[in-house]
Amino acid sequence: MREIAYSYYKAKFLQKRIKNIDDAEDLTQSVYLAFAEQYQNIEELEKWLRRVLFLNFVRFYKKNKSRASSPLTENISSPDRVNGSSIMIDAETVLTLLYTLSEEKQEIVKMRFWGELKFNEIAEKLNKNEAAVKKMFYRTLIEIREKLQ
Repeated sequence: MREIAYSYYKAKFLQKRIKNIDDAEDLTQSVYLAFAEQYQNIEELEKWLRRVLFLNFVRFYKKNKSRASSPLTENISSPDRVNGSSIMIDAETVLTLLYTLSEEKQEIVKMRFWGELKFNEIAEKLNKNEAAVKKMFYRTLIEIREKLQ
């Protein structure tokens, strides 16, 4: 069973869906642990194994997608609506401002921009209403913009 699980996750690594071969090993280990916990209740091993492999991968993928981030070392260009010129905003300045906000606001911004999550996904992760998450997100952007001016 271990060989099957490892080959499944190694294939995901080769497809570049898993970024690190150590993650494939960790996922394989989690399948083994799940088997150790549930082996007495498993009726059809093949179906169980397929399901656990898939669900472990999906859970891993979603968790890591929400943590994905891009290094922000470049300047970001933002059009100035008053005179039509371009203002260069240093990403470091934006990050510094972001870290002055509450943890909840930071998480929402990070999940939305770097994690590329939809509002309903963010709301689910934070156990909040989608409308409340949207409102907080847009208010946070306004707050950051005002601090930049």
